[in-house]
Amino acid sequence: MNDYIEDFVEDESAASSDLFDCDYTPIDAVVNQVTVFTGCTTRATENGDRMVVAYGEGAAKSAFFIDSKKLKNVFGNPNRKYPFRAVIKVVSYGNMYGFNVFSPNTEITADDEANFSFYKSSKKRMPR
Repeated sequence: MNDYIEDFVEDESAASSDLFDCDYTPIDAVVNQVTVFTGCTTRATENGDRMVVAYGEGAAKSAFFIDSKKLKNVFGNPNRKYPFRAVIKVVSYGNMYGFNVFSPNTEITADDEANFSFYKSSKKRMPR
């Protein structure tokens, strides 16, 4: 048995894919909460290419898909360093609502909770 056995070398690309080997949640699970985001990638789905954002660590790790242009710009920024802490909030733009990322030190206000409640109720009415 003189076969050469190679030592294990940690492959960064394999570690990166492990981030997304988890249960997926809707983005609702992290809205208005300080969250540690651990990475992002783009995946081909039946609905086209979509960005996936990983968060949490260990048994609590999870991920969610995003379609928001603002969130894609934040998470997909090539200069973004992971992991980082932040809060995702639902914000209103006139009569429309969307997502935005804020500092983990930002206060969660009654308006933030109201925007999130409105988003959840309107999401249930949207035809899929």
